[in-house]
Amino acid sequence: MRVVIIGGSFGGLTAAYELRKRLDKEHKITLISDNDKFVFIPSLPWVSLGWKKPEDVVFDLRRPLVSKGIEFRHATAEKIEPEKNIVVTNAGDVSYDYLLIATGSYLEFEAIPGLGPQGHTQSVCTLEHAKQAYEAWQRFLKDPGEIVIGAAQGASCFGPAYEQVFMVDTYLRRINKRHEAPITFITSEPYLGHFGIAGLGTSRRSMEDEFADRDIKAITNAVIDEITTDVIKLKSGEELKFKYAMIIPPFRGVDAVMSTKDLGNPRGFIPVNEHYRHVKFENIYAVGVAVAMMPPEHTPVPIGVPKTGHMTEQMAKIAASNIAAEIKKNEKKSAELQVICFLDMGNEAVLMSASPVLPPRNKHRLKKHVVFHWVKVIFERYYLWKMRRGITWLP
Repeated sequence: MRVVIIGGSFGGLTAAYELRKRLDKEHKITLISDNDKFVFIPSLPWVSLGWKKPEDVVFDLRRPLVSKGIEFRHATAEKIEPEKNIVVTNAGDVSYDYLLIATGSYLEFEAIPGLGPQGHTQSVCTLEHAKQAYEAWQRFLKDPGEIVIGAAQGASCFGPAYEQVFMVDTYLRRINKRHEAPITFITSEPYLGHFGIAGLGTSRRSMEDEFADRDIKAITNAVIDEITTDVIKLKSGEELKFKYAMIIPPFRGVDAVMSTKDLGNPRGFIPVNEHYRHVKFENIYAVGVAVAMMPPEHTPVPIGVPKTGHMTEQMAKIAASNIAAEIKKNEKKSAELQVICFLDMGNEAVLMSASPVLPPRNKHRLKKHVVFHWVKVIFERYYLWKMRRGITWLP
């Protein structure tokens, strides 16, 4: 059997390692990725402010994969042909018996005129974006002014926006320039602390208090119409001037999914069952941001459900286990997703955990402490160490 994985980030790499542990060498595992490096995405807000160097948060994929007996192909998946069991890439076709899609999402900057690094705002969604954001931040520090940070309508990852706004506030206070830079946070969430998961315990009150304590203006239910050189225009008619802006864009499925009939929903996210198997194509699985998840509640402005690295790893381990179970004719499994994450604020952090992720929950926790900032710093080093060595243990 040949198992092909598209994507070399949290989901794809975890699934590849897990499948190699569970399958004999007679079964071939191939990982296709358009990036030949693994990037620890949670650290990109730090990179954007110069608190981490780009080389500190990446490693080459080929060496650890090959050392585990996993074939690596540095290529871009362009289309999938489920009837033929073929992935079409820019470097040739790749056949499969089982396919696992862990591509993440496409960042739809073009949905809003002027959005993104090619427009007038910054991003921390990729390593290159974080590098550009760092350069823009250095220019800003020489001539401070208004700052706007947030998440656009259609975004499904709010944590980095919250981290960025708190870290920027912390940075400016350290250099005694906070008074020169009014900060506005805009979000498509219905309220602060919603996070795309209908809040978490006292998250709404906690975030509202945090914004008030830091003197950060917040606009919820925000819809961005257009961004010019120095103004963000909202559908409400409000216009926000800025010298520096970082906005998380809308997410949709990647082109390879969008171009494949019946593979994804209208936004290109993949419907799966409790085993992370596609609802129509029985030998196709999907994990992570690529998966379609129903929002827990209706919101005035469309938003997506976040899939953190921790959630993605859980999906990847379950999907890999089930692919191996199918090959070996064993029983498949499923499990409720849990989440543990640290929302960094520069000088402290908030620990957030929930089981399950979406309400109603059996248990949850939300607590702020300076020690959680250092836990996140240490965890980054541990995670990069373990993934270089093919360890898939989850905390």
